[in-house]
Amino acid sequence: MTVRSNALLRVVVLLTVAVCALFLLLAGQVDAGDDVALTQEHMVRSGETLWKIAGDHTASGADVRDTVDDIKAMNSLDDSTIFPGDRLIIPLIDG
Repeated sequence: MTVRSNALLRVVVLLTVAVCALFLLLAGQVDAGDDVALTQEHMVRSGETLWKIAGDHTASGADVRDTVDDIKAMNSLDDSTIFPGDRLIIPLIDG
């Protein structure tokens, strides 16, 4: 009986550890979704600059330089050069 009890105990412990590990893994996936930025697409029109577009999409009191940096990163831009007809991914204004 002792051998059977030990085997059953080992199975219960193993299943408990597996369930806990699965729970932690799934909980980590939920947290990862919190970092998703909401965006929209913007087609550059004649006369627009990256800084003007960023200014139009920066929350009141926020720094437009941060928005410029975000737009450049989202669109893999090396500098602020854009052209009419370019489609840019723009972060939505918080709030």
